[in-house]
Amino acid sequence: MARYISFAVLLAILALIGILFYKVMIGFFVPVFIAVVLVVVFQPLHRWVLKKVKGRPHLAASLTTFLIAASVLVPTGVILGLAGVQGIKLLDEFNESNIRLGLSRLRSNKFVNLESPAAPQFRSIDAKLDEIKRVVTESTSYAEVTEPQGRMAGDIVDVRNRLKEITNAILEHAKEKGANHAKPTGKKGAKAPADPNVKQKIDAYLQSTYDQTLQLTSDLPRFLDSDPSPEALTGLLDSLREQAGTIKSQIIAIPGLDPAALNHVSNARTELIDQTLGASIAAAELNSALNKLAPSDIGNLTSLQESVWSVHSSWQASREKLSGGRIVGILKEIANPSPEQVKQTLDNTLAYLQPKLISFGGGSVAFVIKLLVGLTILLVSLYFFLCDGPGMVRTLMDLSPLDNRYEEELLAEFDRTSRAIVLATILSAVAQGLAAGLAYYFLGAPSAFLLTALTIVCALIPFVGTAIVWVPVALYMALYQDKMSNAIILTIYALVVVGTIDNFIKMLILHGQSQLHPLLALLSVLGGLQALGPIGILIGPLAVTLLQTTLSILRRELAEFNATPTAPT
Repeated sequence: MARYISFAVLLAILALIGILFYKVMIGFFVPVFIAVVLVVVFQPLHRWVLKKVKGRPHLAASLTTFLIAASVLVPTGVILGLAGVQGIKLLDEFNESNIRLGLSRLRSNKFVNLESPAAPQFRSIDAKLDEIKRVVTESTSYAEVTEPQGRMAGDIVDVRNRLKEITNAILEHAKEKGANHAKPTGKKGAKAPADPNVKQKIDAYLQSTYDQTLQLTSDLPRFLDSDPSPEALTGLLDSLREQAGTIKSQIIAIPGLDPAALNHVSNARTELIDQTLGASIAAAELNSALNKLAPSDIGNLTSLQESVWSVHSSWQASREKLSGGRIVGILKEIANPSPEQVKQTLDNTLAYLQPKLISFGGGSVAFVIKLLVGLTILLVSLYFFLCDGPGMVRTLMDLSPLDNRYEEELLAEFDRTSRAIVLATILSAVAQGLAAGLAYYFLGAPSAFLLTALTIVCALIPFVGTAIVWVPVALYMALYQDKMSNAIILTIYALVVVGTIDNFIKMLILHGQSQLHPLLALLSVLGGLQALGPIGILIGPLAVTLLQTTLSILRRELAEFNATPTAPT
């Protein structure tokens, strides 16, 4: 009995010491783990060096550590350093004025028209209609909500005023575009000062077109108030569009403009006609709908609430048409934010990134010291694992209760599988990142080193991988930098080269070894990231792979055990 008690006390002491050991060593887990991985991966190199130095373990470990540092750590540090410098520079350029400039370039791209001259009016009308809907929904009295001096009445007046401003904003935008095209091209492609007389002629031309278009819809409000049938309304709208087409065909020459500039002005005029007609129809429809919200002796709160919801829905449909469809409308909202929205988005983004950047890098002395300590531990651990690794393994095998045959087989399987998986994963990610980096550099993408580092990291993530980086880069080059050809080349190159090079490398390294199922690989990466941070990208798949290997060995051993005949008694 005393022996059992002594053994239990020994186990308890061992557990306490193990917990203490865990707390002491957990802070050095990442550099020690990386050192173990490097020892496994570069074991063939160490054996070659050991053979060359005639079996002197300390010298061989020193030389191998130096070669690993020179071939892995130094290039990694250089890339990360350059990426960090570019990241800091990019963060410095991330300010309100640059964001507005970028949005301006985005709106004026040649492929998707994202200009929205009346964006401020649209936002104001949306806000007022939302406020009307909220007030009516929360109200419990019809008389209170329809008070002539009440909040809803004031909001309706504001909406009507904003509707009047929409067509004026469209006209001013068309004049601005016309003035830009009126500037003759000087030497080296620079824009010369505009001729005031030509600009006045263009403004008069566009103003006349605007007045003609507005005149078409002058009787539309009265027609809508008469509650026409759907067929009559459709017929009138078709007639208005036909008359607008006639106005489009009335193109006149403007003295002082070359044919190319006149063509641009004509395009601006066509857009003016379409946008003015659409905005006038939408304004007339909304004004007519707002008339139905007027107080009535037989009105009730329920019918008023239904009318408000109908007004809100009809305006959203009209605005969607004015924007060119739902998807284009969403893109126009993104590309035409208010100054307040830009500032708020910038503040929110910086508030989100700042603590993460401080915790990740910080640029402080404490972080530099921590980084140097971690690097030192990594190199020292790497040296001792290479020098005394066999002795450490033998000690662990002696302490383990497993049979030596199982331990040797498990270690051999661990060595073979982990080396193949780590090499295949890391080399394919590095190859994809460097291949993409060449494209970023030669095609003129900004912050090529930063994008290369991000591509290498994202290449470790199954399914999406490098597309997380190169897809936004291609869109940026096409829409912001106006380099559509470069964006197309990057897309084709990324799909054909970057997206397939990892399959070739993994096939070359793994040589038919079992690989993780894609779903299990994705979950292991995401789970590793969530549990361990960036190092989890490597630890997660490796842990799952080792578990899969261990279970495979266990299944085989159990099969052999069950196949062993039982000795007769």
